[in-house]
Amino acid sequence: MRKVGHLAAVICAVCLMIPLMGGISLGMAQPGPRLTAEQAIAMARRNAKPGSSFSVLWEVVANADTQRIGDQALEQARARKIELLEDGLLASILRSGGFLLAETDPKTTCVVTTHLVTLGSDGVPKDLFLPEDPHSGPGINLADARELVKDTTEFVEQLFSTPSTEDSSLVKFYGGSFPDGDRFPGTLFAIPSSLRKLGANPSEAQEAATLFGGYALWEFRYALSMPAFAASPVPALGAAEEKRETLKAEFLRSNHLDPKLDLDLDNVQSERQLQERIDLLTRLDKFLEEALKNESDPTVVRTNLSIAAMPLAVGVDLNQDEGQYVSSTPSMLAFVWHRLATGGFAVTTITAAD
Repeated sequence: MRKVGHLAAVICAVCLMIPLMGGISLGMAQPGPRLTAEQAIAMARRNAKPGSSFSVLWEVVANADTQRIGDQALEQARARKIELLEDGLLASILRSGGFLLAETDPKTTCVVTTHLVTLGSDGVPKDLFLPEDPHSGPGINLADARELVKDTTEFVEQLFSTPSTEDSSLVKFYGGSFPDGDRFPGTLFAIPSSLRKLGANPSEAQEAATLFGGYALWEFRYALSMPAFAASPVPALGAAEEKRETLKAEFLRSNHLDPKLDLDLDNVQSERQLQERIDLLTRLDKFLEEALKNESDPTVVRTNLSIAAMPLAVGVDLNQDEGQYVSSTPSMLAFVWHRLATGGFAVTTITAAD
């Protein structure tokens, strides 16, 4: 899956270096040491430009459940010899909470960089940040950064909580139509040009793209059912992809079909095949959804979703037509957005980071 443009690619790289912007409270009490905003800002100032201002973009508040799942993530990582993401950053956030801070230039109110501050295993605050690139243009405006963090978090929470057969009611793309597969290769929910060349009914082409997108997204949703996701998302996603392929083969065999059948929409060559593919994907998505429901612990999923939905980075490229905004999350998804004339942001593409 897999081109997102230069700015998005940079932010995808951030996914592997600096995780998490955001804020959500998951409970009433914090069983362990608790980081305050004042402590977080004081820590971030040590790595900031003189005179910079700081604002909280998102706060993560931990509780007994999140601490338990964070501990489980670290235990499973040790047992399975999984390399921790940034020394267990996501698990630390579940265990102790954290702050995503925007460092801004007070003269321009543009974001210089972001700082993710949490407590290390020794109880000492640690700050993960990207040094300012002296060759980059002005950063995203603070007000836009706040809005994009909020919109990204809400969108990912909805996307990951919605059954794949119902995604059509959720995914609203900029301009009112699904992405073109040729123009945006690799993006989720894209409509292949082959379907357009067939003269397929636009609503049927969109339905097929929605169902296939839901099938592709399932592995990201299943990964959240694993406590080890908080230790390192990439191995969890790899295991989730293997699980999906196993279930897919089981479903196809039970329906007397080739277990290696390629479900990609590019190979649909007629209206009849399109109808058959829509029917097959509908039944497969329901089968996968039932498996996810039966095997998931809602507390683990909810806890991991709280960190998976939070942006790791937000940015803007005003050299693009109409301005292009980008956000990325620990779920390993990157989003390109455009601002609506009526206010707010709309998604242009959803792409899995390599």
